[in-house]
Amino acid sequence: MQKKPLRRQRKVAVTVELFALAIDSNYEEVTAAACKFRNEHVYPALAARGFTLEKLQGPLARRFYIAPAAARVEVDYITGVGHGLYDTFTGHQGDVVFRVGEFQKAEVSRKIVHLLSCQTARELGPDFVREGCAAFFGYDENFTFHFDFAEIFFECDAEIDLAFAEGLTAKQVVARVKRLFERHIADLRDAGHVYVAATLRFDLDHLRSPADGRAWGHGGAKLT
Repeated sequence: MQKKPLRRQRKVAVTVELFALAIDSNYEEVTAAACKFRNEHVYPALAARGFTLEKLQGPLARRFYIAPAAARVEVDYITGVGHGLYDTFTGHQGDVVFRVGEFQKAEVSRKIVHLLSCQTARELGPDFVREGCAAFFGYDENFTFHFDFAEIFFECDAEIDLAFAEGLTAKQVVARVKRLFERHIADLRDAGHVYVAATLRFDLDHLRSPADGRAWGHGGAKLT
């Protein structure tokens, strides 16, 4: 009986290139503090995970520049910091970046979006989802923080970006983010910073995501 030669199996690594668009207002002390934190802690982590990152910050955080960038089909993830209303997200000097009914479907379709801002999860986030956004993370009331403890607040929110970058689903991201919030809330309370802990609890209570319903997308949405 003739022996058949053994076939060698080769493992081929497939690399998926991911594109993230960062929109960061920084024209006054609140957004400047958040933008600084994200530049130091969030974007290096995304780059280390292999993301191609385009940052539209400061004077570039305006709709004129953002709309065509967001509409590119290769963009997988949009993350940003700015001021917001229930139906609006603003950038540099209050420039309206996104408003309910006033953006192109291509800007959000099949993308995951995370906005660190006040109120936008109430109306704008669900409008994104109606236009095809895979998952939206944001806050349906004001995102409030104390400057002396700003890094804790920004760290909790940034966990959304970091968890998505690690390939977690939206449902898994929510669980991980809530654990971090809860840990910091407990630590602050134990240290006697009861009011700060209550403020962080308020932000957590008003964080909206697919875990709260299909209005904010699909729990299985992921980047990798």
